[in-house]
Parts: sequence; structure tokens; C-alpha cells
Amino acid sequence: MAEGNGTGSENPLSEREMDVARLLSTGASNAEIARDLVISPHTVKVHLRNIFEKLQVNSRTEASMLLVQRGWVIVPGVEIPAAEYAPPEPPPPPEPQALDNLPLPATRWQALYLLGALAFSLALVLLPNLVSLAQAPVDLLTDAGQPLRAPASARLEPRWEMRTPLQLPLSRLAMVALDNHLYVAGGESAGGQPVDSVAIYDLDSNEWRQAEPLPQPLANIAMTAANGRIFAAGGSRAASDAGQEETSSDLVASLYAFDPQTSVWTEAAALPYSVAGAALVSDGQSLYLLGGWDGRAMRDEIWRLPVPQAKTVAASTAAAAETTWQLLGHLSSPRAFMGAAMVGGEIYIAGGYDGQRELDLAEVFTPASGERRQLPSMGSARGGLALVYDGLALYALGGGWTHSVSTHERYDTTTSAWSNFPSPIQNEWRNLGAAAVDGHLYLVGGWSGAPLDTHLEYQSSFRALLPVISNP
Repeated sequence: MAEGNGTGSENPLSEREMDVARLLSTGASNAEIARDLVISPHTVKVHLRNIFEKLQVNSRTEASMLLVQRGWVIVPGVEIPAAEYAPPEPPPPPEPQALDNLPLPATRWQALYLLGALAFSLALVLLPNLVSLAQAPVDLLTDAGQPLRAPASARLEPRWEMRTPLQLPLSRLAMVALDNHLYVAGGESAGGQPVDSVAIYDLDSNEWRQAEPLPQPLANIAMTAANGRIFAAGGSRAASDAGQEETSSDLVASLYAFDPQTSVWTEAAALPYSVAGAALVSDGQSLYLLGGWDGRAMRDEIWRLPVPQAKTVAASTAAAAETTWQLLGHLSSPRAFMGAAMVGGEIYIAGGYDGQRELDLAEVFTPASGERRQLPSMGSARGGLALVYDGLALYALGGGWTHSVSTHERYDTTTSAWSNFPSPIQNEWRNLGAAAVDGHLYLVGGWSGAPLDTHLEYQSSFRALLPVISNP
């Protein structure tokens, strides 16, 4: 077997896909291809799906025959006539008929009628576009008004498992991991209303329990853990009326702190402004607030606040107004509903929504120096995603606000490269909660045609404890 000379139409397959295609043409199974190329069978499936899509075929046999017919792969002793797969030649165009005598020039009223018809046709084409420009493509603060359909069902791929679902389907929620527990706060119910519920999931017992609710019902909050406490920033109080633009009155400018030991929420500080859809991360010493929507425009600021000390409820409320945020820098572009994660003292930022479209941007910001540098773009634009770090790699999870997505993405910080892996929920899965614990990712809730109560676990890495051998 040998590779063809590439004659015929241009080969759309990548070099790696051609490696898979050559073995496919020999009749090799997925396991045999994986062994020969030293990749996983799952990766083989991904390559085969891409090959079928690019070649517009539906089976291994069709793909093999098409590859041989076009000369991209040569199998000794096998020859497929080109006519078997070549599209039929279009019939020759008919001979043009002789022109009749040209008519007399149009009269004045005929010219005016023609111009009026052209203007009317042009208005019909442009009017929908002008209307769409006058309003945001999606509602930023709520899913109310979105066409509801049956919630997406999860199709479990290798490494994915079901966990105990949420007690209430929620989208636009926030989630963090702390001390082998998952904390889910706020969100929007199926009726489009923000909730104040706080649920705690015990990873050992596989059970949910309710905790002290938020000080007020909130959706679109940003949340992180620091020094044994949980901090929730901003959020939206209530869904705007259908067709109305969100305003700053729908948003809050509070930073709340939750102490798991006392199960009490306190107001830790005031934010620089009311905001929803921002990102919040911590390095243990400081909190960092990034981007968001302030009711009028997307923000690009990166703010820092020393982690507030635990205080009594009264002292915390009094100190909140005295705590100040420091402006460190700016994102490469204003946006909200992005993913952010702290890795080695740097803040990694991916995706987001800028008010018109989802973004595939990825960048990293160093708080110590104020430096920001660009990273390779993600394979897909993603808004309403979560970005988590499992100790080995970053994971961009979810998206599909304005277009369909079928994968999540993994970013290797050593090679600075993104790679895809299948999502168990197709088309859209946005504004979900996600966290990483001991080589496992936990994805909860979100929107996919309706709010979800789904709780899925993904084994992101395999870690084995080696025995300690002591010298005698």
C-alpha cells in the first residue's frame, strides 16, 4: 500500500487523518489502527468521524473506495474505475437562440416602476438585518423566552459517568470545589426566575444536601474558593421582561462570602460596579474579578482585591464599603460569560460572549507583572463555558450559545496546544457549573434546550499511588 500522488480534486484530509485513512483502506479495525499509530481507540473514532465528514461519506467502505478512486491512497491489486464515483457530466448548455429585434426604449413610467420594484425588493432583504442590529442576538441575563424543547439526554462516552443529579434543573448557576465537596449556588429555574438555593454535594457519599441560601436570589454570579471560604460576586436579581434590554438595575455589586463551618453568608465587599457574567478566581492571597456585563456594556477590566478576612455579619457589612479593588489590567477585548482559571500564579482566560458573537480567544494574564499574552485560539468559539484546571491541563467545557458544539477542549500548558474530546451532550451546553477534583471533572446543570439537572463526571487523568519503599 502506498499514498497516491494527489491527482484529482484537492485532498481535504490532514496528515494525521491520512495516516488513519491508509490503514482504514487495508480493512484494519479501530483497535488495529490505534495500535499501529500509538493512539487511543477513542482518538481513532474522532479521526474517522472527521474523515467521513470531509469526504461526505457514511461508511468505512465508501471512504476506502473514494480514497482509492481519487488516487489519494493506493492499494496494490485494487483498482476502482473512476466512473463509479465520478459525478455525472452536466449536459452541454443549449445553443443560444438568435435575439429578436430589440424593443423600443422604456417609457418614463416603466423606468419609475422598475426602480420602485428594485427598492422594495432591497428593503425586504435588508430589513431583517437592520432589525437584528437594533437588538442583541441573545438575552444576556436570562434564558426566559428561549424556545423550550425536551432537555438533552446524555450519551455517555468512555471516561464519562453519571452522578446524582441536582434536585432542581438549573442554568446560569455557579459551582466550586472545596474539601471534597461541590458547592452549587444560585442559577435560573425552568420558569426563568433566579434562585437563592445553595446545594452541597459530598463526593464520598454521592449525595446532595441543602445549605444556607444566598442573601438574595441570583443568577449569572461568579464564584471561587479561597482560604477555606467561598466567594460569590455580582449576578442578576431578576429576569428582564421579554424584548426589553437589561439594565444595571437588574444587577448587583456585592461580594458575598460563605463559611462552610458556620454555614453563614456575609457581605465581604462591594464590587467596582454592578456586574453579571463576570469571572472570579483566586490565588489564595487575592481575588481577581474579570470582565462581565454592567447593564450597558461589556467590561474588559481585571481587578484585584486581597482576600477579605472572616468577620462577624455586622463587622463584615461595615467593612465591605471600606474595601477597595485595584485595577491591574485589561482583557484583549470586552466580554462576559468567559472561562477563567488560576494556574501557577497566572490567570488563564478562554472564550466568552462580546454581545454579538461567541469568541474562540484564549489568553493568560500575570498579576505580578500586569503582562497579558495571547494563546492559540480554541478549536470552537464558546460563550457560557467553564474553564477548570485538574493539576495537569486546562479544560474548556460547554458553550454553543449561537452555534452548535459537539466537543469540549483540553489545553496542554506544556505544549500550548488545544485538543478536542466528545461531549455527552450535543448542540449546546452552556452556563453550566464545573469543577476539578483529584483527576476528575464534575459538570452540573446548564442549558441545553431547557435547564438541566444533569450531573456528570469525567476522568480527566489517571493517577496511581506508588508504594513507599524505605531502606532497611
